[in-house]
Amino acid sequence: MSAPKLNIDRSALEQLLLSRFFFAPSFGIYDGVKGLYDYGPTGTALQQNIINLWRQHFVVEEDMLEVDCSIITPSKVLETSGHVAKFADWMCRDTGNNEVRRADHLVEEVLAARLVSDELARKLAATSIDGQAPAKAAGKKNKKAPAPTKLEDAVANEYRGILAKIDNYDGDGLGELIVKHDIRNPETGNSVSPPVAFNLMFQTSIGPAGTSKGFLRPETAQGQFMNFARLLEFNNQKMPFASAMVGRSFRNEISPRSGLLRVREFTMAEIEHYVDPTNKDHSRFDEVADIKLPLLTGSMQLAEETVPAVMTIGDAVSQGVIDNKTLGYFMGRIYLFLTAIGIKTDLLRF
Repeated sequence: MSAPKLNIDRSALEQLLLSRFFFAPSFGIYDGVKGLYDYGPTGTALQQNIINLWRQHFVVEEDMLEVDCSIITPSKVLETSGHVAKFADWMCRDTGNNEVRRADHLVEEVLAARLVSDELARKLAATSIDGQAPAKAAGKKNKKAPAPTKLEDAVANEYRGILAKIDNYDGDGLGELIVKHDIRNPETGNSVSPPVAFNLMFQTSIGPAGTSKGFLRPETAQGQFMNFARLLEFNNQKMPFASAMVGRSFRNEISPRSGLLRVREFTMAEIEHYVDPTNKDHSRFDEVADIKLPLLTGSMQLAEETVPAVMTIGDAVSQGVIDNKTLGYFMGRIYLFLTAIGIKTDLLRF
């Protein structure tokens, strides 16, 4: 069973949004910079509506403590958190034109395209068996399109398994996949170099002397953690409690693509819930216990399965699929928020 898909012409949708100034590339009259976008009046209003609903759904209803923390973060903070050493993605270069690609996305793009080609080849073969002539591609633009290629069943299943756990591969693992499956830059056909780590944080200097190194925050968590003691005091030393924050974060993406889905500057809405490690129950758990969630469990991921199992949050907690009631409660609340803003349930998984 393949993952559900929306029947949308994404290119046409993006052109419509651009033409009506929902959003547009930043600094366009100076040729722009990939991964930076401006929101127009309608896009700004839409984003603010989502933030307002998020704030009402979580901060107000859950009585969270909202903060607003500094964007510029001293290097020492991010060294301690591990971001300086490990907040990185794997990149590789086109050996012909030196174009930089993110390695896991390149593998994902190429293997997914091969599976699409395989699916089309199988449909064409089935049509021929039924005695009907295969449909010809319409239009002159498709004349040079490569013919669909059928994969061996074992190869197709191997590709699906790789895609199911693509986030689990390190640089060496991605390098092995690139060599084994002859992964090339699909835009040029050139081979690519072995993956190397690239830190995603934007570095800056604090003060005129340039001796104090800092970074633009890659997420909004650090400011909340830095103020934990103050928040606990504000909450009269009572646990559990949650802090929340809405703000800009920055990541120097290797090869930003897919419009607004992967950008270098973006708004995050983030919650940190602090709980007694000896008691992870939640007083409102019963409110979400009967909600059914599509869950891709740890054992399913290890088995390279891609179709989630549907079960109630109560059953998932009792069976140990979800670790505790606090986690289950917030998974239910997140599910309710996503459906409230119009996300289709068959496109969700946890």
